[in-house]
Amino acid sequence: MSLAVFLGAFAVLIVASCVQSSIGFGANLVSMPLVVQFAPDLVPGSLLLAGFAMNLLILQRDRSAINFKPVRGAIGGRFIGTGIGIVALRQLSEDQLTLVIAVGVLAMVAAAAFKGSPPRTIRNMVAAGTLSGFTASTAGIGGPPVAVLFQDAEGPEIRGSMASFFLVGTVVTLAGLAIAGRFGLSEIGWGIALMPAAAAGYFLSGPMLPIVDKGYTRPAILGLSAAAAIVLLARWKYDF
Repeated sequence: MSLAVFLGAFAVLIVASCVQSSIGFGANLVSMPLVVQFAPDLVPGSLLLAGFAMNLLILQRDRSAINFKPVRGAIGGRFIGTGIGIVALRQLSEDQLTLVIAVGVLAMVAAAAFKGSPPRTIRNMVAAGTLSGFTASTAGIGGPPVAVLFQDAEGPEIRGSMASFFLVGTVVTLAGLAIAGRFGLSEIGWGIALMPAAAAGYFLSGPMLPIVDKGYTRPAILGLSAAAAIVLLARWKYDF
């Protein structure tokens, strides 16, 4: 990989990490569709690993607001969804996977937009975590299914709870990718090299927190989730 390509991915990840550090998710949504265009070897494993540093920082900052009960349910679902994703990677074409994921995320966003946030019951959180595990292992985008259920929470609760979910979920997903033969020493090396970009995005997010927390969290979550589905649909239709 050339220095220019690496620096391009580094810059994208700074912006993407700033988004997630402000809202609670969205780094992969912003970074992966862009990075895959010029550095596909970094997607999804290296970018997922790089985000680990950012999530550690978010967890430390917002740890007092974490809502552990629903997070536990989502983590349990992440294991299930990752297993399903591994099977799907071996059985379905990339186009089929992309279409299924996009339609599923759009359906969740539409339901939440018209009916409000579903209750964060154990059943709902396990279901959301399962879908998250599936979408993360197959498309690298695992935040929207769980974030939709946190849309009515306060900013620190969303960020802290999602960070704790992502920390465990990333380990689960990377293990699944390794089993599927899509995450090895090369991906680990590039992921570690990109961690400073994720950390930089976190520190740049500080001035945005007071703005995001003034009633903009819910529209940001629904908007980014819908954008994730639209990006996937565009990838399915135009093969990019």
